[in-house]
Amino acid sequence: MNIKLDAQTLRYISIFEAATNADVKDCLERGNLIVFIVYPHNLRKAIANGGEKIQKVRNILKKNVMVIEYSPDIVVFTRNVFHRFRVRNVKVERVENEFSVVVHVDPRDKARAIGRDGENLKLAREIIGRHFPLRNLLIS
Repeated sequence: MNIKLDAQTLRYISIFEAATNADVKDCLERGNLIVFIVYPHNLRKAIANGGEKIQKVRNILKKNVMVIEYSPDIVVFTRNVFHRFRVRNVKVERVENEFSVVVHVDPRDKARAIGRDGENLKLAREIIGRHFPLRNLLIS
């Protein structure tokens, strides 16, 4: 999948990498949130020292920051995208050359996983869809 990054996004990546020593694979900005997708085994670098490095990035960028660890396995990556919620299971079905994904979360987390007006679900769809050919993403 081809991911295009603009100059502003490259600036965010540069700041994040300098502050955390973690290597960034992708970055998205949505309103007041910047999502950094780091390469495998780089998450610990980013969140080390009790999250001090992430807080430093937040202070520099004046935005909320979310860090997700990439995985070439769509099931693992989907779990990582939904790390803030109690994921019970991820089912993936390949339909032609696209994936249909169903994420089963704890019923207490379902509303938060979907988000107000479906915002969290839309963001998750976009993140996963940038790295895998995604047909559908559902939360149950």
